[in-house]
Amino acid sequence: MPRKILNALLWAALVLTVTTPVMASVVMLNTRVIYPGDAQSETLQFTNNDNIPYIMQIWSDKNNPASTPDNADGPFMAVPALFRIEPRTGQSVRLFFTGKNLPQDRESVFYLNFVQIPPKNMAKAQNQMVVVLRNRNKIFYRPKTIIGSVDDVVNQIHFSVKEERGNVQLTVINDSGYYASFISADVIADTQKIAFPASMVAPKTQMLWVAKNSRLSSKPLKVKFTLVNDYGGHTSAEAPLKN
Repeated sequence: MPRKILNALLWAALVLTVTTPVMASVVMLNTRVIYPGDAQSETLQFTNNDNIPYIMQIWSDKNNPASTPDNADGPFMAVPALFRIEPRTGQSVRLFFTGKNLPQDRESVFYLNFVQIPPKNMAKAQNQMVVVLRNRNKIFYRPKTIIGSVDDVVNQIHFSVKEERGNVQLTVINDSGYYASFISADVIADTQKIAFPASMVAPKTQMLWVAKNSRLSSKPLKVKFTLVNDYGGHTSAEAPLKN
């Protein structure tokens, strides 16, 4: 096999996808992008915390973790999409919305990918592994016409619970026009706590979560839950339960 092809295959095999920038040398200022529907563009800030330069490549997709710049289908364009970032410096990137015909009464979600590629000379040493690190963050397209404030999402989430076939089922209803990104959700019944596999719930939809092989020892009282806010922080709240 030609050396160039082998190197390309090895390079592709070493690409790692992460959802947080903890492992990365190059990080983005925020863990998510909020793109107002009436914005001309949004500015993304990147910082290289390493002592070596990197080549950065940025693209967006609709919901394809295996996307590449060649098949990117997200309605956003980064300028510049390919650039070199020097050691211990920052770089600004403009993000432009290029889509159309999105719902105007609720958010839409897309994904921002950025890859940091180390210098080629790092791979010259024998048996040295070079990792091309890929980060993947959410982009929330937020129309100005959504009714209600994003800060009021916690009051527009409702829960109901029931037992079925040895499992406890929690139905989550998001009546707001915003995505509800759950970190955790626990049903509290007196001294009992049942944790559920929480996830993101789209606006104006509902989702069923199941705690397998569990039972309610008494009448459930409430749900304690935690959401991710616009700044990547956590907002905790409680809500009553319906049977």
